[in-house]
Amino acid sequence: MGMMWPAACRSSGVPARLTTGSVPGGQREDDGTVRAAYTPSMLGVVLALLAAAVYGAGDFVGGLATRKVSVLFVVGLGQLAGLMILVLLAPLLPAEDVRRADLWWGAASGLSTAVGITLLYQALATGRMSVAAPVTAVSALSLPVLFAYASGEWPGWLPTAGIALAVIAVALISREEDRAGIAAGTARRAMLLSVTAGMGIGVFYITMKHTQAGSGLWPLVAARAVSAALFAMPVLALAGRWRGTVRPPAQLWAWAALSGVLDSLANALYLLSSRATALAVAATLTSLYPASTVLLARFVLKERLRPVQLIGLALAVAAVVMIVGNVG
Repeated sequence: MGMMWPAACRSSGVPARLTTGSVPGGQREDDGTVRAAYTPSMLGVVLALLAAAVYGAGDFVGGLATRKVSVLFVVGLGQLAGLMILVLLAPLLPAEDVRRADLWWGAASGLSTAVGITLLYQALATGRMSVAAPVTAVSALSLPVLFAYASGEWPGWLPTAGIALAVIAVALISREEDRAGIAAGTARRAMLLSVTAGMGIGVFYITMKHTQAGSGLWPLVAARAVSAALFAMPVLALAGRWRGTVRPPAQLWAWAALSGVLDSLANALYLLSSRATALAVAATLTSLYPASTVLLARFVLKERLRPVQLIGLALAVAAVVMIVGNVG
């Protein structure tokens, strides 16, 4: 998950080659400052939707692997594979001005995401999946959106209505059935864990927006290095237990690694999207990734979609249309 995490008005840090006219995320004023982008660009919208599709595919593949092996193993191996792909991709994207602050923002996002994912697993372990999944998704979406509006972003009334509709869509699409035999009184604990998990994941969207365009993908490398270091410990512990026992087949290792690679690619797409359009728009469209996951489950695994998920998908389509309604 990127799981799938600034102020919209930034007065510095725009590459020197962007001297006039529009700039990613804003408009250069006469005094050299950058004004918040109130109209989503088509590039930013496309990148955010691609990020959602890839995030969903990563969750789908990772979900297949977790049916056969520990979740911590899948996430840990995925983090390591994702780090390797980012190290390979980062030099390919121009990075004229990688500042220490950009790397610190990346490291902070890696830490918050790791905490968020850990709390999400604890919430899911309560058995209250009908609470954990949608509440985490909505919390992760709401934090960057509220931050963006508090920072002065205003994409317009129609996109704002679309963002509100997207929140409902994400909650409906993410809704899961509770496990049988769960203990009474776990709903409150699941709710608290889920809200906190979503906030941890949502910080990623904000911290990435703080990075400068000139830093390229290196903030993501820093983020993945931190999260990979944290999740590598459970992988090493599990590997030690497998000595002398039957280890997971190669296919599960491949699925786990692929899930991490897809997650890192989605992170990169979101980062580029956030530099091309407003934070609220980029975060909202990217957060529609559960739609990709359930559609893959429907067409690949032939799973039936529940009525609530069908309603959520319809609302997601309507939300995208409303948000993109005034693309510039």
